[in-house]
Amino acid sequence: MPRKQPKNQLPLDFSVRGNRIVLHLGQVESQRSADALFDGLVDGDWMIEPAGEAADISYAQDIVHQIGHKLPYPEGIKIAQLHHVEDVFKGFSAIYRQKGWVFVNAKADINERNYQIHLLTVSLGLSSSYPTTVSLANRAEQLIFEALLPYSEVESFFRDDISKIPGFLASDIANFFKVPFPMVLKRALQLHIISDEQYRSFMTVKPLSSSKPRELFVSQDGNLDDLEAQLFAGGLD
Repeated sequence: MPRKQPKNQLPLDFSVRGNRIVLHLGQVESQRSADALFDGLVDGDWMIEPAGEAADISYAQDIVHQIGHKLPYPEGIKIAQLHHVEDVFKGFSAIYRQKGWVFVNAKADINERNYQIHLLTVSLGLSSSYPTTVSLANRAEQLIFEALLPYSEVESFFRDDISKIPGFLASDIANFFKVPFPMVLKRALQLHIISDEQYRSFMTVKPLSSSKPRELFVSQDGNLDDLEAQLFAGGLD
């Protein structure tokens, strides 16, 4: 009995072009590492399945539903968090044996991995419509920003008269959205929630875990006194 097509997927023949990388992450060193890994996988030098020593494997179904757009995803996208890869390796999406795959570095920060997994999953659904790497990456990022960083939630953490953010709060903000702090700042700048000057200043902040648990403040009414108390109660880093 044929499998029912998932609601957020459109039929598309991914067998036409065979095994291929769809989108690389990172700089040249990461891309070279990705190419070597994928070539080795295709040539049979190593095996991705069954899961275990090489990688932890899961399905991307929840991410597809979370993004919500009806895109021509390949059927049964799998996520492989790779062990024993080079530190420079970031990740890539690929079609392998007519299935969609997302490969990331299992050693990467958890928020970075979450962002990368979402981005690479979406790239598989967009690749037929965006033939260039730049346009594909930009559109994938736009959809991820809309899904993971909605305006109302991003706005609740920033004000135009805030000039400094302590490291513990940067960490809390990143953990709230489950993406790297610079991605939150990029989204805030795109939405004109923060200025260019704030963006440049906040980008120098290194997120640091607080030594003691703190209740994360999410403003509902933009109360300045409450926000400043959250910002500066523990001192600035």
